[in-house]
Amino acid sequence: MGELQKVFDYIEAHQQDYLDELFAFLRQKSISTTNEGVSECAQLLAGIMVRAGIEHVQIFPTKRHPVVYGDILVDPSLPTQLVYGHYDVQPADPLEEWDSDPFEPVIRDGKIFCRGCSDDKAQLFAYIKGVEAYRKVNGPKLPINIKYLFEGEEEIGSENLEEFIATHKELLQCDAAIYSDGHMHEMGYPILLLGHKGMVTMEMTVTGANRDTHSMRAPAIPSAMWKMVEILHSMKDETGTVKIEGFYDDVREPNQLERETAEKIPVDVEGIKRSYGIDHFVQNRTGDNYYYNIVFEPTCNIAGLFGGYMGEGSKTVLPHKVTAKMDLRLVPNQDPYDIVEKIKKHLAKHGWADGVEITTYHANFPARTPIDNPYVALAAKAVEMGFGEKPVLFPSVGGGGPHYIFDRQMHIPVIEIPLARADQNNHAPNESMGLHGFFCGIKMATALIEVLAGAKE
Repeated sequence: MGELQKVFDYIEAHQQDYLDELFAFLRQKSISTTNEGVSECAQLLAGIMVRAGIEHVQIFPTKRHPVVYGDILVDPSLPTQLVYGHYDVQPADPLEEWDSDPFEPVIRDGKIFCRGCSDDKAQLFAYIKGVEAYRKVNGPKLPINIKYLFEGEEEIGSENLEEFIATHKELLQCDAAIYSDGHMHEMGYPILLLGHKGMVTMEMTVTGANRDTHSMRAPAIPSAMWKMVEILHSMKDETGTVKIEGFYDDVREPNQLERETAEKIPVDVEGIKRSYGIDHFVQNRTGDNYYYNIVFEPTCNIAGLFGGYMGEGSKTVLPHKVTAKMDLRLVPNQDPYDIVEKIKKHLAKHGWADGVEITTYHANFPARTPIDNPYVALAAKAVEMGFGEKPVLFPSVGGGGPHYIFDRQMHIPVIEIPLARADQNNHAPNESMGLHGFFCGIKMATALIEVLAGAKE
């Protein structure tokens, strides 16, 4: 640790300063869905970066919410790290379920409570304070180059990030992208996430007659509801295996190293079942291994089903229109747009195409950084230095994210290092950020500077 311990001591001595500045950042609303306070938050974030000594700070407009960029460039021959994050947050609704004002941060039981504290303001803030602390102790010259890219649209699907990266590749050129979002292992272990599943979200609407009618006509008038039930049942069976023709054709099955890594992920099988009030996991194609399926298995999910009478009591009605909201989670080599076409072909093959409308809302691609990429071991070393324990490696996680954009546009390794606790309640009332993870994250960010310096030696 040597000189790095001096930086860690500095971080310990300035914890309250970091919290004071973070709290001002958290108080500024930045709700991308409703456009509330986003531009103002970008300006605030730019000021935080400038005060931390980050150079060339710029706010780039996009078609919706701005990107905030800055860098510290020392020597083009040195390794270059790109730090990604997002400063936009989810709406705070339902407000009545918060125990305190969602935009007035408070500390209770070792956790900060505020909308956006874990997702993702405190997590990106850790990298800003990390480099600031490193330079305060060791002087302004870094042993690596660092670039910072903070977007304001992650919570609405990073609508303009891909275009921004595509048109600013020279500005963003780097050796690896590292960011913190999401949460640590349920048992409290720090982790490295090396990939995300792809996803396509869609609505499928089935229309039968031109209006709802009395259910006495059910023996004669075709039912949109029963047609929807047939369609959904044909798409996935009771084992969890997807039955859409060709769905698995392009799946890149995990290699041996990926399988071995997933097998090492700690799991409390019975604890998870108790937590969700279930007595078994879904089988899928290869068995009911919890983490194997979350990491490696694509799937088709029904997120909502709407049609007919939804109120209290009964109403004898034959619905004429039914809508299913769906999301399909994909693994490497699957193409979300190709999957939508396969769904349409599936419907046509079974004679269901007429009267069925599909609307696609969002699509992103799967991506996975190879476990044996040199930057993975370096990042793991930095996490161990910052947290005091080795991280658990996840080849991928079930959720989506912007990982694929860096993969497809820049062809660089992307590594995610979550700092929040598993009980963070992001996207829900009483979102929280553990103080331990926050301060360890700042230390980890300084350790990254040290370990990445040896990446090209």
